[in-house]
Amino acid sequence: MSARVVPLEKWPEGVREELDALAAEVEAGRIRALVLVTATADGGLTPCWGASRSLGPHGGTILRGMVAFIGAVIDALARADAE
Repeated sequence: MSARVVPLEKWPEGVREELDALAAEVEAGRIRALVLVTATADGGLTPCWGASRSLGPHGGTILRGMVAFIGAVIDALARADAE
């Protein structure tokens, strides 16, 4: 697994590069599930997710695991930055 942090201050180039790389991975069939969540300026959250049908009935479980994983990564990076 991997995680990438893209500062939104790098908009649009840095963010667009990450999205283009993600799209290429999906098109190549190397990504079978993804979860994206955006936070709006007013505090709202907008989720977007998708999974390949080949994951069968376990797609939801995999997506929930991905959300838990990114939460742990964010916490670990924040802790490392604080030390």
